Amino acid sequence: MAQEQKKNEIRWEAAEYEFVPKSMRWHAGIGIAALVLVGIALWQQNFFFAIFILIAGIMVVILGNRHPEVIEFVLNEDGCHIGEAASYPFEKLESFSIRERPHRSDELILKRKTAMNQLIHIPIEPEMAVKIRHFLEEYVPEEEHEPSILESITDILGF
Repeated sequence: MAQEQKKNEIRWEAAEYEFVPKSMRWHAGIGIAALVLVGIALWQQNFFFAIFILIAGIMVVILGNRHPEVIEFVLNEDGCHIGEAASYPFEKLESFSIRERPHRSDELILKRKTAMNQLIHIPIEPEMAVKIRHFLEEYVPEEEHEPSILESITDILGF
């Protein structure tokens, strides 16, 4: 992660998500789970579900092995900018927190004022946490965000 700071702005680059190399056991587990579900679907003569499971299993393997793109993140007076794809003004953010994760990149978590897809997870280096916290405290309150069950499961599965 490259880091650069200008007046009233923090910039850094990071992978869009943390890539976890998948072992043969992971691939075998996905294959076995898919085959068991396909077998159950065929036993119940649910052919559409069997096709769905095959496609889903293939997609899980493909997406699980995909390497992330490097994205530029910017915090400035206008808000948080994630590459060219997204921009979040501070008026649309409810709170933020910084989650320390041992043996992995820390995360900046932004909570949006929406009902769906509220949390945005942004990877940061641990040494950037203090600068980011001081910067964001001027615009958005800090609030602890507990990981959801889905986030815990994806961490365990290596996504």
